[in-house]
Amino acid sequence: MTSVVIAVLPITVAVAGAIHRRWIPTGDNAIFAIRARDVFTTHPPLLGAWTSAALLTKTNFNNPGPLLFDALAVPTRFFGGSGLAVGVALLNCLAVVGIAIFAYRRGGPLLGTAAMAAVAALGWSMGSEVLFDAQAPSSLVLPFLCFVMLIWSITCCDLAAIPWALGVGSLLVEAYLVYAYLVALLMTWAAIGLIVELRRRRRDASWQALRRRLVRIGAVAGLVLVACWAQPLVEQFTGDGPGNLGRLLSEIGDPALRSVGFARGTQFVAQVVALPPWWFRPSFRGTLEFGGSATPSLGGAVASLTVVVALLAGCAWDARRRRDREVMSAVVTATVAVFAGLVTAGLVAVGPFGPTFHVFTWLWPIGAFMFFGVVATIVRHLEHVQRRSVSLVGALMVSAVVFSVLNLPSTNHGASSDPSAIPVARAIDRQLGSLTGKGPILIDHLYGGRFADPYGPAVIAELQRRGISFVTADSVLVRQFGSARRFNGRNARSALFLQVGNDRTAAPAGTPRVAHYEGLTSTQQRQLAAVKQQLAVYIRDGDLRLNRTGVAALASGHLPVLRNQLAIGRTDPDSFFGSGELVQMVRDGDLTLRSPWLGRFELFGTLQTLSDDHTVSLYLTSRP
Repeated sequence: MTSVVIAVLPITVAVAGAIHRRWIPTGDNAIFAIRARDVFTTHPPLLGAWTSAALLTKTNFNNPGPLLFDALAVPTRFFGGSGLAVGVALLNCLAVVGIAIFAYRRGGPLLGTAAMAAVAALGWSMGSEVLFDAQAPSSLVLPFLCFVMLIWSITCCDLAAIPWALGVGSLLVEAYLVYAYLVALLMTWAAIGLIVELRRRRRDASWQALRRRLVRIGAVAGLVLVACWAQPLVEQFTGDGPGNLGRLLSEIGDPALRSVGFARGTQFVAQVVALPPWWFRPSFRGTLEFGGSATPSLGGAVASLTVVVALLAGCAWDARRRRDREVMSAVVTATVAVFAGLVTAGLVAVGPFGPTFHVFTWLWPIGAFMFFGVVATIVRHLEHVQRRSVSLVGALMVSAVVFSVLNLPSTNHGASSDPSAIPVARAIDRQLGSLTGKGPILIDHLYGGRFADPYGPAVIAELQRRGISFVTADSVLVRQFGSARRFNGRNARSALFLQVGNDRTAAPAGTPRVAHYEGLTSTQQRQLAAVKQQLAVYIRDGDLRLNRTGVAALASGHLPVLRNQLAIGRTDPDSFFGSGELVQMVRDGDLTLRSPWLGRFELFGTLQTLSDDHTVSLYLTSRP
């Protein structure tokens, strides 16, 4: 019990800090909050979130099911603006408790504490802010580790794990399609391992009772499976247009959904589970560069994974020699998980932005379980030889404490929410009371073309919280928010427009403004105006010089404004200021600058970025 408390401590501290900071969902988190609240309405979600993989095909489709929305529904509805964070934290805590229970069932306090040490280390690698992030790549990391623990338990003939594995596996696949291969392969291994173990026990005196229990558990497992997949099946046969499951099946083999490939997939797996820093910090970061300089060569990846498999084989041999079936099964399960990871990494579709970090977050729990299998082998070997179980448990407890304490400070290693956008979104939300009674509102123009914009979804979530209905004509947003919110040309009384930064084309001229947040203080505005005047003189005098990085960026087409200016033989400062290209050059270090101009350009970049990212206005038209 103590080790469980230690493992969940960073989760509870992280979500308590979020509540204290008045955290609210923005960006994609806000979409999760909207759909979680919809669970208690007359049009509950029957599907998971829309997936960006659909951008590569001619068909819009979603992740298979809404179980993640269902799991987050109660806390999101009843704990206010931070309810979504509370819900994700509770889900992670339940996953930790599940891991502890089944690890203790396999090996008592020794393996139970080893599992909690692995959980604490994985949480530390994730960082505290990810522990309450609702995005499926983040919120499913600990549940997936729990799922692998359940698979291990099934192969040890722990029949109680079967319905739980089916439930957690369904949650994973429904919420994030990437898990389909992983869950299918691991469930196949669970079935094989269970059959082998049942055959071994057929001559035991308890066989008849075990067989009767298997029948009862099988019936419960069937009910769990039906309950988990009822909503997607209802949508398939009663939904508006072709069903989502049919859409997903129709896209299998679509050449537009190009896979990563097994060569690159092997490199990605090795990068996390076989090479330093392995799955520990600082590997779990949204900036992890798959395909970059940190990615090993194919030869290096194969060699390092060979070493990993050899290590696992040695652990399995040691456990078999000691007749330790539980540990041997854990090591084999870890090996199967690595193999499933290789298959998944090779088959997963490359999204519109290439193979991104978020598609591969499942590698970290695989690495953690592999680590657990090796540690379990070592501690059980030492327990067998030295008979010092208490001291081994104490050492594992200390390691769990160290990792948990290290994870108490707030750290963001890949959470989808931009912390700096939350105060802005909260300030905008406070001004939306004037929209009461003006629904339904068309919300298509709240997505202003900015990738991963945090404000539009946050405004929509606030409309929902205030009971202001909204509709959309955009086919992607219909898939996000449900067909009940489809705009039919008549069911909207007004339309909202979002302006971020100084984009004067975001709303029709003369549209009344209903909410505004200024990203710069009056002092900062004066500073920005003054430094822009200085930079304008610098640019007109032709002093703007590119360094090697800038020359490469210009050659690759990343600086179109500068290219056009050079083509016509003049430099117009307003073109650079208006396009944002000068900020880009400052941020990327493309310019050759000396003091005092280096400081002036850096001040400009800082203030202009604040203005561009945090100056937000909402406009309302009386007609859509």
